[in-house]
Amino acid sequence: MENDNPEECKVCIVNYDKTKHRPRTLPCGHTFCSLCLTGMIKKDNLTCPTCRVQHKASSATQFPISYDMEAIIRKLKVLQLTVTPSQPNERRSLIQEKEDSISRLLGSFQEAVIQLERYEAQLHDWKTQHEELLAKINDLAERNKAALKLLEDELSILLYQRKKGEEGVKRLKTTQESLAAANTTLEAATALDDSDRCNADVEEWIQNCQKIFPDITTIHTSLKVRESTKRALEMMADTHTPEDAPPLLGDANYTIMEKVDQLAPILSIENLRRLSGPVKALIEGEKVVAVQQDQGRQLSSRITLHRGRLHLHTLLDQPTPVHAHTLEHGTLMSLLDRRSTLVFLDLGWAGNPRGRVYIRLSPDTGLAKQFLLMCTGLRGVTYANTRILEVWNKGTEFEMVGGGDYECNNGQGGTPLLEGLTNCEAYKRPARAGTVRALHGPESNKSAQFSITTRDCVNREWYWAFGQVESGLDVVKTVASHKSIRDVTVMDCGVLLPP
Repeated sequence: MENDNPEECKVCIVNYDKTKHRPRTLPCGHTFCSLCLTGMIKKDNLTCPTCRVQHKASSATQFPISYDMEAIIRKLKVLQLTVTPSQPNERRSLIQEKEDSISRLLGSFQEAVIQLERYEAQLHDWKTQHEELLAKINDLAERNKAALKLLEDELSILLYQRKKGEEGVKRLKTTQESLAAANTTLEAATALDDSDRCNADVEEWIQNCQKIFPDITTIHTSLKVRESTKRALEMMADTHTPEDAPPLLGDANYTIMEKVDQLAPILSIENLRRLSGPVKALIEGEKVVAVQQDQGRQLSSRITLHRGRLHLHTLLDQPTPVHAHTLEHGTLMSLLDRRSTLVFLDLGWAGNPRGRVYIRLSPDTGLAKQFLLMCTGLRGVTYANTRILEVWNKGTEFEMVGGGDYECNNGQGGTPLLEGLTNCEAYKRPARAGTVRALHGPESNKSAQFSITTRDCVNREWYWAFGQVESGLDVVKTVASHKSIRDVTVMDCGVLLPP
């Protein structure tokens, strides 16, 4: 197995490099490339090809890199340049190779720095979470101490009253004996007086006990604190114990954050809502999508960050990006507060977005629910890529921009997604600029079409209204003045996730 070329692996006879063929040294002192060592491992054992000594190993990465061998190889290359006469082209090639190697190393260094920065952000986020949890635990402990003090005070009062009650019982028995033993008129009168006073005292004691026991605050506080403490302890019991063995990491070629994600998944609903540094980096890198299965197809929607708010874009029949982190679309939708839902439409023309319109939907109305379904694509259809159909009453106080024909894109479609939509008082509101309405009414067979008014109408009311533009009305007004309205499209749409 020996040869005169230390820069070569003795097994595959390939020059060592910085990737698959990186030199690694066994405990017995012999060196081979990483690729060959990986192939030698059988059932967590490796036999040295040179001395036949067996070593325990499950991965080639358990053996250290031979930095001395790499240094020798570098010196050999320098000697070749200085000792061996080389042609200008050959020398230029070697220099170019080294420059390329340095460029690759610099890229790897920069990526490592980025990974460390992200890991630092993750550690800070976990530290903050622990501090918050510790504060809550301390608060829970203080609440338990306060509840315990209330119970101790209640018990102290109870024992005092009980002692008074026992004294009253003794007095009643003594009075009863005095009545039984009275032989003279004077003795009888005295016994009767004592009996009246004793009876009055005991009745007052009974009424007092009924009045002061139980103390409502004490009982209520104790109950609530015990319930919250038990829930916290039950959650603690579900987590792993310190004796649990840490999980094994995968391939050593994974990045730092990929290995961190294996140990403690970075992306979760809680982390998404907290918008921690690593999660924010994933979203800004467009590496987070929401997915939903629909009749054998996997639909996906982008999750983006805009003005500090999370935007869930409409579901589309599109492939999930490679290496993307995924969340269940239904889980994200369950976070919405249906009493105050904010959706958005991205309007544009000539393939360029011109602005985003945010619409606050009326709570719990059929038309608002239908509009939400169209913005999110939950029923397989969406406002995305539909045309703005027309500007009605242009230049007047009744001016409005309409669209929403997801079927024909010419005003002839827009079949309702929900059944039983009827007109109601909830759809009536003052005629303000930015009112979002059903273009043909809730009972129409084109009720999915919508309109947005651009101006206030004094002393008037709109019917079929179910939303109000919260921001972006200037975008709608720009659309209304566009020279060719049929060129304007809803380029994208979706819903804002609650903070």
